[in-house]
Amino acid sequence: MNSRASRGRIRPWHLWIVAIATFALYVGGARDFVLILIHDQHYIRDQFGAGGIDYFTDYPPLLRAVWAINVLAGLTTPVLLLALNRWAVPTALAATIAQGVLLAVTFAFLDRWAMLGAMTSWFDIGIGVTTALLAAYCETMRRRGVLASPDS
Repeated sequence: MNSRASRGRIRPWHLWIVAIATFALYVGGARDFVLILIHDQHYIRDQFGAGGIDYFTDYPPLLRAVWAINVLAGLTTPVLLLALNRWAVPTALAATIAQGVLLAVTFAFLDRWAMLGAMTSWFDIGIGVTTALLAAYCETMRRRGVLASPDS
């Protein structure tokens, strides 16, 4: 059930599941990011309701940057994980921290719950928890010696 990785390291079967599921989740997040960034009114209204258009109009550039970090780190982590690269750990932590900052700031200062509704808010909290669990998984794989530096 294990596949042999380069340089003799073993890639556990569950690593594939975690990496593919996380990558799929963040591909969806990247799609959201791009469609919101280009202000696709139909997509925003269909996905988030009328409050979504108001919410994402004039969305602060600093928060867009944090969101971009979250999405890019979320897409990169599973690739690094499949490559058995130790950089999966700090990349997953960057995604987790960025998601945490986004949630904290948008709930505290942008009235996220009222503007986007409970379902979207709970979904995004779930993404944050999932990303934190991904970081914990990557750290566990590092401790077990599954992840190593590219030159080892």
